Amino acid sequence: MLDIDSKDNVDSEHIFKSVKNFEYAVLGTYADLHLEYNALIGSILADECRLSPENNGVDGYGVNLHRWTYSSDDEILSEIWSNYYNHIYRINNLLINAHKVPVERASDQAALNSMLAELHGLRALIHFELHRIFGAGDYQSKQALTIPYITTTDVFYKPGKITLQTFYDNLWSDIDQTDQLTHSTNNRLSQGAIAALSARIALYERDYLKAIHYSSWIIEHQALATVKNYANIWTDSNEDEVLFKLKRNAQDKVRPNTLWYNYATGKTLFYSSEKIRESYDQNDVRNTCFLGQENNKYIVKYGGNQSNNRINDYKVFRTSEAYLIRAEAYLAIGQSDKALSDVNTILTNRYLSKKQIESINQQVIEQQRLLEFAYEGHRYFDLKRLGKDIQRNQNDLVSPMDSNLLSNSDEHYLLPIPQKEIQANPNLK
Repeated sequence: MLDIDSKDNVDSEHIFKSVKNFEYAVLGTYADLHLEYNALIGSILADECRLSPENNGVDGYGVNLHRWTYSSDDEILSEIWSNYYNHIYRINNLLINAHKVPVERASDQAALNSMLAELHGLRALIHFELHRIFGAGDYQSKQALTIPYITTTDVFYKPGKITLQTFYDNLWSDIDQTDQLTHSTNNRLSQGAIAALSARIALYERDYLKAIHYSSWIIEHQALATVKNYANIWTDSNEDEVLFKLKRNAQDKVRPNTLWYNYATGKTLFYSSEKIRESYDQNDVRNTCFLGQENNKYIVKYGGNQSNNRINDYKVFRTSEAYLIRAEAYLAIGQSDKALSDVNTILTNRYLSKKQIESINQQVIEQQRLLEFAYEGHRYFDLKRLGKDIQRNQNDLVSPMDSNLLSNSDEHYLLPIPQKEIQANPNLK
């Protein structure tokens, strides 16, 4: 889909001349969209990683974020902001000008309607991932402020922050426009991916009934990977339970394989933390899928496919998230028996020998989210949405002078909007 001479680079003046050309442009919105940044932030800012001594000097990457010593002019923050909002601009340009596309047959109209639904879904997804990184920390107040929701292509527009209520209204408005989405492959948004996004949004919004509704739809339509097949997800040998992924090839400088290891220099950037290593049972298949045995410290999740040890597709949504979202939602509304059943279903499909628990609470669910989604971009955001401190093990610190605790009231707990953006648009302050 995204080969080196991909047709998604069709000249802009031809984009709106046919449905086929329009589709090439839609494919282009996936090409260099790097949602892997959420995986990076979700891991290195929290307690999943330990800084490698090789990660320093001019080749240092993510060091200040990991050590909680960053500032608003950190390069990574600017990279994320620019990448995500540039894609939103491209999506908006397609949506605003889609009326120019000639439609000759009913099949053309159906295809165009599906692509418009896809673009609305992508716009919601990218905005939500931006919100998770740069948005408000107070998820309980709908009046808390978060990032702008952009639906225009006006390059002179200087929006300010908006309330969570307005932000969620915009998100659901876009999701409401996805009904005519017909794609069934998991390398483009499908109804399954939209349901997964909706369930995730509803959990953050604490609309638990809506979270149960969407996660139940996923569970009914996309089976959970078994313990036998689970490891093959991470080598791209199968696509069990993968609802949506971003295709990657050797031309992608940012891909899941490069987040903790620099293949150009041969340097390890981050090791797995001792804290997370101590959390896995030896009978847990995730232990060997995610953590390497050499020197007992390497992160091997996304270790490459059968053809190349440097390339994996990035999994954005999986069925296991639906189970744990539904478990958390059930627990919140007092249906602990159903929450327990969902968690035990996860355990049945992750342990080499039988593993079940007899009681459930929020801490159990949080622990299972840590074990299931390590290095996928959830840990920091889970702690953030729950208002919890980040606590690291003492032996995971680079220096004895570093702190192993980041309080949720600390100024470095919430990531700032990049300084360059605020200088260009003071309304973002």
